[in-house]
Amino acid sequence: MRSRGITLAASLAVLTAAVTGMAAAQTKGLKVEVVSSRPELVTGGDALVRISGDAAAPKVSVNGRDVSSAFRADAKGGGFVGVVGDLKDGANQLTATSAAGEASLTLTNYPVNGALFAGPQQQPFVCENETFGLEPAKDESCAAPAKVEYFLRTKGGEWKPYDPKSPKPNDVGTTKTTDGREVPLIVRQERGVINRSAYLINILHDPSAGPLPAPGAPSEASGWNGKLVYSFGGGVQANYHMGRGLGMMTGTDNKYFIEDLGGGLFDYFVTRGYAVAAGSLNVMGTNNDDVKSAETMSKVKEHFIEEFGPPLFTIGHGASGGSMQQHLIANNYPGLLDGIMPARNYPDTMSFLQPLYDCELIANAIKNSQHKFSRDQMGALAGKYWGYCVSNGTRYPNARIDNCDATVKDLIASDPKVKAMNVRCTYQDNLVNIFGRDSKTGFARNPFDNVGVQYGLVPFNEGKISFEQFADINQRIGGLDINGKIMADRMTGDTEALRRAYETGRVTGTGALATVPMVDIRSYVDGDPLGLGDPGVDVHDGYHSAVMRARLEKYQASAANHVMLTTASLGRVQLDTRTGGSPLIRVSGEGLAAIDTWLTAVVNDKSDEPLARKVAKHRPAGLVDACYPTKQGALVGEIEKITDRKTCDTLFRFAGDARLAAGAPATDDVFKCALKPVDPKDYKVSLSAEQLDQLRKIFPDGVCDYTKPGVGQVKTGGTWAFFSADGQYRFLDKVQ
Repeated sequence: MRSRGITLAASLAVLTAAVTGMAAAQTKGLKVEVVSSRPELVTGGDALVRISGDAAAPKVSVNGRDVSSAFRADAKGGGFVGVVGDLKDGANQLTATSAAGEASLTLTNYPVNGALFAGPQQQPFVCENETFGLEPAKDESCAAPAKVEYFLRTKGGEWKPYDPKSPKPNDVGTTKTTDGREVPLIVRQERGVINRSAYLINILHDPSAGPLPAPGAPSEASGWNGKLVYSFGGGVQANYHMGRGLGMMTGTDNKYFIEDLGGGLFDYFVTRGYAVAAGSLNVMGTNNDDVKSAETMSKVKEHFIEEFGPPLFTIGHGASGGSMQQHLIANNYPGLLDGIMPARNYPDTMSFLQPLYDCELIANAIKNSQHKFSRDQMGALAGKYWGYCVSNGTRYPNARIDNCDATVKDLIASDPKVKAMNVRCTYQDNLVNIFGRDSKTGFARNPFDNVGVQYGLVPFNEGKISFEQFADINQRIGGLDINGKIMADRMTGDTEALRRAYETGRVTGTGALATVPMVDIRSYVDGDPLGLGDPGVDVHDGYHSAVMRARLEKYQASAANHVMLTTASLGRVQLDTRTGGSPLIRVSGEGLAAIDTWLTAVVNDKSDEPLARKVAKHRPAGLVDACYPTKQGALVGEIEKITDRKTCDTLFRFAGDARLAAGAPATDDVFKCALKPVDPKDYKVSLSAEQLDQLRKIFPDGVCDYTKPGVGQVKTGGTWAFFSADGQYRFLDKVQ
């Protein structure tokens, strides 16, 4: 039985316990393994365990208590499976015996609403249970009883609530799942609280036809195809509250169904038989701590497996901030996601924020400059269409201490005790468990830096800006102070924060990404293709996909697991129904079918080859980089597929950012550069001695040397980082 309540003291006690154990134990022919989670990261007092190696039922005990009756023969995976409950917090010894021998395994249990591997839980924290139709929280754990409801889709395509105690209506629609079964379109929806996060699980089930699927016991009454889609939501903001959304799911009359721009993706998933899960702390606009997002997903997926059994594979899906989480979780916590479909991709959160901070600084420098800049020159400094900076430079102010959700601001204003806590809503303060605290200020260490960056170096060498403009901008650029306000001095990143950022995988590239198929889906919005003008330019410009590709090629020596699909963007244009929805929806559907085929082949490959090699080998032959421009003279929204890279690069040109325009490498992952003296060879025009002296005064410590790794830029130290209450961390696995 999963425990929902937890005190802070109990949470910290378990968090500081030693993390030990192994994925499975085997003696002679008997093997014991935890299926629902890692054995050292069990939560909620229960775990799904599989015992194999003997055809006879084993005798199983936990801490000397006989739990043999919990096990039954696994109709799908062989052996015996059972959910072992009533685990105590901390270490639990599970022992299985049979004629084949004896095997023991330690299960370390943590409270389901307490800290796990993301470090001590954040305070204050606002529970928002009622938003999700749940009972109000009674304590700081936000715990509440889970709620189950059913919905059906009629033959006319309308979703309606359904009472499973009533006769099944005659107008229930049907669907054919990916495994070829025709089933009623009836969805069981479960909502509850896990990890102080609201969660949701949708799965096809006709309650009039039989029971739900269970571990080791599939059910013909369910249309579940055995696969799971986990949804991640966008935005980027500090946490301190539960949130009011569920991934790419939204609530209307207690219906939480997936929406994408143009709609339709929930129908696409569920009508093909996929189960769908999400958590409110998997929304980046609620919680920009990707480790906490991984922790939430780990617990929600664990609960799903204990209810229904392990999915054949789990696919991540979500756009913008949802893409950041997919990349970061796949990079740092392998096994949670088997494949990902990041839409409007960003490699990670820091790579999203740095260009925005630069935009704000460049705009301020231009505003105060004595020189005039054309709009094209402004864009050249920023490395992109200038309207992007005008529209987005301060839209995601994650450097500012007041970047808090309105609910959190209300709490601070109304509660003197909370106000005295000096709540800070910067990106780094929200991730203080990862970056650690500055001993001088007591605030989180800040990894962002612009010392030595020669803003506009590339356009200066291309003759797009004059020396006077180049020098003036770099003289005036300044930085953001510890509270996110513009200051005259450049900002100096904390070297320990930078080392931690790279070593723990906050900057993606050197972790486990090569082991995960990635179908990167993007609607093209570079520049202003929709003619919205300032300040309506979309933040999701396309070069981030190219950055991810460059990182894979450099650090993984191959991008065979990465496919880029770029579509025309139609914005709010009314679509002809004969085209089947927006280009993004249709390409997402194609991507889902392709990654399903890809993952199925990987799962069926039982060889001893490394997983990354299997992923590269089994990529479907027809799944290649492609673009989908709108057909000329065709129906509104009708697109065509082009696989010629040069043609796609011409039709959909990616821009860049200010660091790339300052000479940074294509991987765009240097957050504090190594320095060198001002070097005349860096400039394609011959500079006078006076001009060189001027630059040396602007850059007294030197300029960026992008031929060298960044300061603190080390490879990821391992995967499954475990952040402790003492501010330290360790890795449970090596990078494979």
